[in-house]
Amino acid sequence: MAEVGIRALKQNASAVVARVAAGETVTITDRGRPVALMTPIRPSRVEEMIASGQIRPATRSLADMPLPKPLDDDGPTLSEVLQQMRDEDDR
Repeated sequence: MAEVGIRALKQNASAVVARVAAGETVTITDRGRPVALMTPIRPSRVEEMIASGQIRPATRSLADMPLPKPLDDDGPTLSEVLQQMRDEDDR
């Protein structure tokens, strides 16, 4: 793990960030005392799964999906079905 002083970081910020982006962890020091740790951002679990082919990214927005068709009004409501099930359990 590399160490970089604050003054050196100010003068070479782009180079230090490039090292971190390449996977290196850098300790930032102030007068030789560690004060911060600069680490690369790891890909999210979803990004890893996409990269490995376990899942595919969405091809369209959720807002583009069609709304579900309305239910027929002929049958009982969900509340009525639940009440019937509860009544049967009480017997």
